Amino acid sequence: MTVKLLDIPFDDRRRRYLVFHAAGLPAQLRLASTSTTAAFEAAGSSRFYLSQDGKILAKVVPDKFTKRKAPFSWFSRDYLEKRWLLQSDARKEFLSLRILQRAGLATPRCHGWGLSLNPANRNASLLLMEHRQDARPGGDVFESLDDAGRYRFLERFCEEVARLARAGYVHRDLHYNNLLVADDGTLIWIDAHVRRLPRKKADQWPAISNSITSDKLRGERYRALCSERLRQHLML
Repeated sequence: MTVKLLDIPFDDRRRRYLVFHAAGLPAQLRLASTSTTAAFEAAGSSRFYLSQDGKILAKVVPDKFTKRKAPFSWFSRDYLEKRWLLQSDARKEFLSLRILQRAGLATPRCHGWGLSLNPANRNASLLLMEHRQDARPGGDVFESLDDAGRYRFLERFCEEVARLARAGYVHRDLHYNNLLVADDGTLIWIDAHVRRLPRKKADQWPAISNSITSDKLRGERYRALCSERLRQHLML
């Protein structure tokens, strides 16, 4: 495992991170907010930045608590647990990306995950991954399709959810904007938070079924279709 101490400018403000599993990084990494990163931020609570050459996408997760409003929670959870015990969001997502890859799902290349031990830096968690410039957010693609196209999209989507389930995992937050669609139709999973399926077979389908909701799949008919197709794929 390669570990580097990097001093990284974020929109001209420097922050220092220990970066684990560092690979394929430029000699001087500079990150900035762009219209592209603003689109990613609109779909969640994380912050995103792009490298100068547009090849690396950085995902930053801020502390959950503040020192001023919740000092004990900040110290125990954000400082001790996430920083010193290495339980940061970036590390968990890095490990989840590996699980998706082993299950046969496409993900961006990961350039490493980072951690700031500086208590004054609220953005302690850093994930560096490939920016797929040839791909569009899954939600945008889904909305642009007619009914026949949406059913073909959902068929590919369900095949991959079933593949993950056969590997023993289910996604924690299953919606279209957690993936990108490449020009050739490949689904690329960019939000990798997964959890293990229950060991008891009788409990596995409820866990999978609960991960697909009409709100996140943009309609009850799409949720029902996914439920039916997943049962067929998994022979449940």
